Amino acid sequence: MVRSMLLVSILAMAGCYKTNLANFSNEGSPGNTVVVWSHSLLYGLIPLSEVDVNSKCGDNGAWAVSTRQNLWNLLLTGITSGIYSPTVAKITCKQ
Repeated sequence: MVRSMLLVSILAMAGCYKTNLANFSNEGSPGNTVVVWSHSLLYGLIPLSEVDVNSKCGDNGAWAVSTRQNLWNLLLTGITSGIYSPTVAKITCKQ
């Protein structure tokens, strides 16, 4: 019974989303990519950590930044009933 309720609530909350910010300037070309997790509480309303793009890319800056929730993020959010809700940020630095 508990497993079926958990499965139903995970499926009810399922819904991946993705945000893309690309090509901040016309200079440079895409370089290396860094993937980091951002942590938050209450379905993302209270951030616990911020993604510092400058520390990941250095002086070159970012070419593109995208955030998304994947299956693992959704599973953790569902298991904790939205108390803990991580997000994945993918940063592509300029070359």
